[in-house]
Amino acid sequence: MTIEWLRDAELPEDILLKMKSAADYCLDCEGIHEVCSITVRLCDDETIEKINAAYRGIDRSTDVLSFPTVSYPHGQTAGTCANLIRQEYDDESGTCFLGDIIISVPHLYAQAQEYGHPLEREATYLLVHGICHLMGYDHMEKEDQVKMRHKEEQILSML
Repeated sequence: MTIEWLRDAELPEDILLKMKSAADYCLDCEGIHEVCSITVRLCDDETIEKINAAYRGIDRSTDVLSFPTVSYPHGQTAGTCANLIRQEYDDESGTCFLGDIIISVPHLYAQAQEYGHPLEREATYLLVHGICHLMGYDHMEKEDQVKMRHKEEQILSML
């Protein structure tokens, strides 16, 4: 997967490389054979709070936000909707654009400490979580949450 990094906040390069590998595994685990791309913005809490308020009406910071380009039919994910993904093909980049992910770096650091995870693990989890949303997974309903968590763990176990 091609990732365009927008960095308002910094993470070590080795963590970005691990996140890139995790993104590739997301496509593999979902059975997506198209060359895909995403944009990932690393930012501070103030920035993600503004975006969360503007687009979701929630006036507080969060760890990760996802903005998919594909609207999947209910119950479908990217693995069963290759035709929808191909509609997002961009001639200039030669990829199918899946969407944007925004990650709060302060939240990433705080959650890594809170959960006792290495920073690398928390960073890859937040990216995988965001990509799962871009691939049509959700966690609003219990049944959907179980499917999404299973997919996330499947991807993370490959790392």
